Amino acid sequence: MIKVGIIGLGRMGGAMARNLLRKGYELYVYDLVKSKIEDFAKLGSKGTSSPAEMASIVDVLLTNVPKSEDMLNVYLGENGILKAPRPGLIAIETTTTDIPSKLKLAEECSKKSVGFLVAMLGLTVPQAERGETPLFVGGPKEIFENPNVQRLLMDLSSGKIYYMGNIETAVAFKLITNTMGFAQLLVFLEGLQFVTKFGMSIEDFLKAAKDTAAYNYWFDARREKILKEDYSAYFPVDFIIKDLMYTLESAKNINCPLPMASLAIQFYIMASSKGYGSEDGIALMKILREYCKGR
Repeated sequence: MIKVGIIGLGRMGGAMARNLLRKGYELYVYDLVKSKIEDFAKLGSKGTSSPAEMASIVDVLLTNVPKSEDMLNVYLGENGILKAPRPGLIAIETTTTDIPSKLKLAEECSKKSVGFLVAMLGLTVPQAERGETPLFVGGPKEIFENPNVQRLLMDLSSGKIYYMGNIETAVAFKLITNTMGFAQLLVFLEGLQFVTKFGMSIEDFLKAAKDTAAYNYWFDARREKILKEDYSAYFPVDFIIKDLMYTLESAKNINCPLPMASLAIQFYIMASSKGYGSEDGIALMKILREYCKGR
């Protein structure tokens, strides 16, 4: 069994780590929060003191951290992955970030003879926990086809692997599908506020509308949370804003306007400004409810 490392034990990184431990991998972990390393050690993983140490031990490592600057520091910082990587190391970057940062990492990894792929994650934490998160992979095909990489990707995704070709395409795909999903969430929650004004319950609407063109991913993914008004985060508002900002920045760089995305982000920013930034994206319901008062 190959030695695998995971850097970043947050929602998605932690979910991937638990999945791989269940599948018997020799797993090494690192996070800035030392208690997270200790928690995973209790589950059977081996802690490391830095990304550099991990890169000197494992065969393949995965990185999943909050933002571009965190990602760059993990690879290029004083104790980063590229300080003294072991020969033959393959790094798979899964963080949702901007395209230029990913391309910079690919260039720097090449200089150090480190194989580099991006594997952008689909869906959310529960799927990653079960090893069912779709993966949208970009980078050199010979690295993608490496048997160790193929096995690891299979165990992360249950075979839902899409090779997108180059890094830019994989990252762009992830950014725009996230953006489309977050815009759908806004319209979905807006529609719920509208229909309840006419006396229809949200539960009845969700049942009936599944047989219409309005039906989308959010009907099932957030049904229970919406009905219970449970705003605990599967995907926090502030993370949604981050991803939308990366998409809009990429669109600006290629002179491709995204007016609906530009509108959608304003509602998420309003939700964050109201103090809902750490809550799930469905916290937009609170903002929309305010606008729908007084019929």
